Amino acid sequence: MLKILLVDDSPLMRQFVARSLSMTEFEVSVHHADNGRSGIQAARELMPDLIITDLNMPEMSGEEMVEALLLDKVLCEIPVVILTADSEQNRAESLLRHANVQACLRKPVRPEDLRQQLERMTADAPELVMERSAW
Repeated sequence: MLKILLVDDSPLMRQFVARSLSMTEFEVSVHHADNGRSGIQAARELMPDLIITDLNMPEMSGEEMVEALLLDKVLCEIPVVILTADSEQNRAESLLRHANVQACLRKPVRPEDLRQQLERMTADAPELVMERSAW
């Protein structure tokens, strides 16, 4: 099972992304955090296989969270996907230079884009044991 940490201050967006992830052929366990600070704490507890984060959040932004993850010797290897609005696209794309940032997806994110990202991630990291759920 793929453990995914979803970090977004919008409950509606978290629900939409979680539902989209559950509709893929991958068996996923989705955990939630509502800002970067709680996202780092959840990442330490869960050690997720993937973090999906928004950029604009209270207390600690997604950008600040990515920077903090990179400074943590344990969390720095966790791949990150950024969800962003069009107005944030340049800022999000600048984060692609970080080793752990795998992609920037525009909001509203399409379920197909999430599925493709999971496929890329598992192809790039064959050590992740994935269980495909039956349709």
